Amino acid sequence: MRRVHGAVAACLLASVSWTALFAAGVPVPKWIVCALCPLGLAFSALATWLTGSAPEIAASARRFWRRLGIGSAWVTVGTAIMTPARMTPDAPWATRLLQIASPLLVVGIFCTLYALLRLPVHARSRAEWVRLGLDGLTVLVTTALFLWHLALHPVAAHNGDLQVVAGLSIVGTALLITLAAVLKVVMLGSGTVSRRSMALLATTLAVGGVSSAASPLIAQRPQWPGLQPVLNLVSALLVAHAARAQWRPAERERRVRPPRGYSKLPYFAVGATLVLLAWVAYTDHRDIAAVASGAIAVSAVVGVRQLLALRDNQRLLAEVRTHERRMRHQANHDALTGLVNRAHFTELLGTALDRATPTAVLLIDLDDFKLINDTLGHAVGDEVLTTVAERLRAAVRHDDMIARLGGDEFAAILHDVAGEAAIRVAERIREALSASVRAAGHELLVRASVGVATSEPGDEVDTLLRNADLAMYAAKERGKGGHFVYVPGMTTRIVAHAELGARLRDAIDAGQLYLQYQPIVRLDDGRTVGTEALVRWRHPELGTIPPGDFIPAAEQTGLVVPLGRFVMREACAQQARWRRELGAAAPSYVSVNVAGRQLTDPDFVGDVLAALADADLDPIHLTIEVTETAVVDEAAIAALQQLRDSSVRIALDDFGTAASSLGLLLTCPVTALKLDRSFVSEITTVARQEAVATAVIRMAQALDLDTVAEGIETEPQARMLRHLGYRYGQGYLYSKPLAPEDLAERSRTPAPAFAGLAVRH
Repeated sequence: MRRVHGAVAACLLASVSWTALFAAGVPVPKWIVCALCPLGLAFSALATWLTGSAPEIAASARRFWRRLGIGSAWVTVGTAIMTPARMTPDAPWATRLLQIASPLLVVGIFCTLYALLRLPVHARSRAEWVRLGLDGLTVLVTTALFLWHLALHPVAAHNGDLQVVAGLSIVGTALLITLAAVLKVVMLGSGTVSRRSMALLATTLAVGGVSSAASPLIAQRPQWPGLQPVLNLVSALLVAHAARAQWRPAERERRVRPPRGYSKLPYFAVGATLVLLAWVAYTDHRDIAAVASGAIAVSAVVGVRQLLALRDNQRLLAEVRTHERRMRHQANHDALTGLVNRAHFTELLGTALDRATPTAVLLIDLDDFKLINDTLGHAVGDEVLTTVAERLRAAVRHDDMIARLGGDEFAAILHDVAGEAAIRVAERIREALSASVRAAGHELLVRASVGVATSEPGDEVDTLLRNADLAMYAAKERGKGGHFVYVPGMTTRIVAHAELGARLRDAIDAGQLYLQYQPIVRLDDGRTVGTEALVRWRHPELGTIPPGDFIPAAEQTGLVVPLGRFVMREACAQQARWRRELGAAAPSYVSVNVAGRQLTDPDFVGDVLAALADADLDPIHLTIEVTETAVVDEAAIAALQQLRDSSVRIALDDFGTAASSLGLLLTCPVTALKLDRSFVSEITTVARQEAVATAVIRMAQALDLDTVAEGIETEPQARMLRHLGYRYGQGYLYSKPLAPEDLAERSRTPAPAFAGLAVRH
């Protein structure tokens, strides 16, 4: 392709040299330029055909270039016949050659037109088609005006040969139609042909139009007979360059970009028309009527185009404003109930407190709503939430604000209300919710616990919300379906939990938390096969805080999610270190306890996989331990299924202590069961504990699940469990939770022998 492009350039350079020599009076043969022009056009046609044969180019683009190559071939033949006639216009055979060449040129132009019209373009809306059509019409009218004034009108005025005038008119019309086709593709953009190629083809057409318009002027200058072939070769070079641009990978990549508009073209057209009108008005008045009419037509089309654009802009602006209002509403309101969401509620509460007027906050939490979702489904639960939202709106004044903070938790801002007035609103809310709710054919009784807190001078948003939250939990402890008003110093345990939660938030960032690991052993020889990660808290002032104190505080305050994320990352990193340092002696897996609130966190699965990836730990070396009550909803089971699909193992902890155990074995992707310590503590003396343990191991064996017995403290317990078929266990008989280095040392040393743990045959 590069050689073909160079051949066209060489022909052009030779023609320019010939023209310059001829104008200088050097006797050069005319047959040279007569041969150079068709030769350059032939190379240009070859370039388009080669492009249409390239297999790496899209099929629609190949068809376009082949059709364009056919059109170029017709133009080449016509030009080869016409060039000698133009070079020797006085020859007796010149007119005959022109008559033969004109139809061939017209055929070539219409082949090019067909190629352009058949080329698929990017989809556009109806309004865009109208605008682009008006833009194209503006350019076409301007081009027709120039073609008339510079070519057709002078020929018609000075040449009485109707055949010549008709031929030029046909050629001019064909040029205009081809220009329309080029404008279509250039303005709309093709998905397969290079945009640069289309721009070069449009420039080619412009050069062709200038060449046609200048033909009468060139014919009157006998010293420049080679100027017309030079213009033809310029067009040929542009076509060859367009074909070459299609081959460039960078250009093919740019084809996927959205096409750029050509909205400036109409304004250039108007400017050119006005320049032509001024030229005719001040120099030659003979054609002023036609030029003025053309200028008026162009201005009218541009005016209509601008009116349509203004209307479209106004409609677009209205759509943008509507969209902005919708987005603001969605950002500030709950999608299900239409109430304001937590973020907007916080903003409104801050505004109310800034006014320094008495303000009360009611925190409303539906009691046992989770049971509705679990037993009747989330669709029924959504209907209940919608009905509750409507009743809450009706229970407060018009100026007060009801919000849904998330899940089954609502809140209310009461303006200019304090003391007894706030209590009366809480009672109205309880009364509004006392009537049964009908949802999907079910009559449901919905109760709510309401916490009431009134503002004091200087209170901040967080303070008031915390007070209402403490009051709500106090209401739940006093009995569901009630309300409670916050008073300073109330419910010491709840306040302590809240304060502990605040300290816990800082402890996670300050590195006060650490992990210990309790070995999970093989019962027949006491060898460590796995570990259970247990989080501990060493406070610099309070000392070691028991997990039984800070774990409930974490669940109550929502900090269980970042806490669990910390434990997961630390446990995975430690397991990876053990496997690198201990090799075959390392525990096979580490178990990490996961709370129900973590399972419903949308980032939970990603956090687990990220912890594994950062530690470079194979997922088979991680076990997620969940309690039966933590996996009662579909979101939690879906999260566990995703982890199981990634080879993470799932253990059901405290098995047998909840009513959902058997159902979970069918829905949850469990790989192991952990027999709760309550069935182990008296297994050697209480027949019912032994019966439950036996039933669990038989069920696990039937379902091909591993089993781990928890809380083993005596050798008889271990011996009984081994006899029942349990292979793994953990408890103080084997080891208390250990620091990582102590666990590593234990793994290196041989397992201690326990009496009665010999393998039974």
